[in-house]
Amino acid sequence: MTQIASSPATTPAATGPTTGPSARIRVTLLVLSALTIMAGATISPALPAMQAHFAGVANANLLVKLALTIVGLAIAVSAPLSGVLADRFGRRPVLIWSLLLYAVGGASGLIVTSLGALLLGRVILGLAVAGTMTASGALINDLFSGQARGKFLSQQAAFNGFGGAVLLPLGGVLAAVGWRAPFALYLIALLLLPLVLRLPAGVPEIQVAAAADEKPNWRLIGLVYALALLYMLAFYLMPAQGPFLLRFLGVAPAATGLVLGGFTLVAALTSLSYSRLAGRFDARRVAALGFVLLSAGWVIVSQASTVGGVVPGLLVGGLGSGLVFPNLYAWLADITPAAWRGRVTAGMSSAVFLGQFLSPLVLTSPAAHPALGYTWGALMAGVVGALLLGYSFFGRREKADAGAIGQHADLGLDG
Repeated sequence: MTQIASSPATTPAATGPTTGPSARIRVTLLVLSALTIMAGATISPALPAMQAHFAGVANANLLVKLALTIVGLAIAVSAPLSGVLADRFGRRPVLIWSLLLYAVGGASGLIVTSLGALLLGRVILGLAVAGTMTASGALINDLFSGQARGKFLSQQAAFNGFGGAVLLPLGGVLAAVGWRAPFALYLIALLLLPLVLRLPAGVPEIQVAAAADEKPNWRLIGLVYALALLYMLAFYLMPAQGPFLLRFLGVAPAATGLVLGGFTLVAALTSLSYSRLAGRFDARRVAALGFVLLSAGWVIVSQASTVGGVVPGLLVGGLGSGLVFPNLYAWLADITPAAWRGRVTAGMSSAVFLGQFLSPLVLTSPAAHPALGYTWGALMAGVVGALLLGYSFFGRREKADAGAIGQHADLGLDG
């Protein structure tokens, strides 16, 4: 594919494949990505206390879990619109409004008095995360190309993991103070506004013309979407049902944050290591390995009778998580035409967060057997991993599309 020239809006940031975006822009994009994991990790350790507070509400057991995952439903529904807006008006305006909504919706848990109002605030938070994730993801694809993109996406996944490793224990400490306290962390979004105001808009001038000449490979993109949804079904057992399993095993809220934070820390370290190797391996095989490791981790968790038995499973599962997520995003970026980046990235956001929303519904665990969901999650992840591995060996005719990340020609920006 031929490269396209950058617009005046993107020129200061995108100095070309040689130098890449400035350090300030890289840091801003990394911090923005942390808002996504913060949406759930912040209140995850507080869920049991929240459930006790609303014990008199009908179906409180399910509704409190939905306070965590309804964010995913809101993202899944609204992300396509965010993608259209990001492609039409630019990445920066969408990010600015999303940060404002993030602070309002996220911090609403500090003052609301009913479970219904709390869920409404979580929906607003979901709209904000959809805009943030879609616009920042499209901007990353605008500013990076080839192996540099794969490397940055791996670093982004690692940063998210490190953020989770900090936010989960912090959320646990705040949850010990009171279930409302973790909601104050969402106000951090307001501190990012000055950085976002200095970001490029990130929309090339000739996108409309490019769209007429190049169409996405929707069949292959659909495969990546499906893998992302299935991955999130299994992955989200950790933040959505992990606190209840650990409480069943007698673990206090503060310690729960530390245990779950260990999972995200391992995922972060794995992603950071993978960033050094981005672009050298078949995307399908990397994803297969990640799914198999996640499956093995959940098998260990499902058989644990003490917290000491849970920890090894979380560590193994974290290894798999650190491989799957950056790999899928880099794979998707490599097969997406420049003119479609906002919309295709939005579709990925929808797939990821639909899986997050459905996880506690599809892989639910009854109170008497809180590890049952991990058994089903392990089975599903293992089957997906095996099918992907078979596809990588017997689907060689598609190697030009689904092969090693970073090996494809790319529509990039050059200054």
